[in-house]
Amino acid sequence: MVRSLAENAQRSFLREWTQVDCPTLVVLAQSSFIPAQEVDEMLRLRPSTTSMSIPATGHDLHLEQPAVLHAALLDFLEGLA
Repeated sequence: MVRSLAENAQRSFLREWTQVDCPTLVVLAQSSFIPAQEVDEMLRLRPSTTSMSIPATGHDLHLEQPAVLHAALLDFLEGLA
């Protein structure tokens, strides 16, 4: 299991990313394991993507700042209507 997780952590998913064409919100933790260069490339490849960073969070931002994440998701979804 560790080997399969390591493969996913090291593999680039940019090809799949460019195939998504629906509105997308990228929510990043302040202490993200995704390198800043990769995030920049994601946003460059799909400039209409909405992105935000949640302060004082790590990998489990949904557990660390659930109210902030919930508000961000609601704002994003309401903006699609």
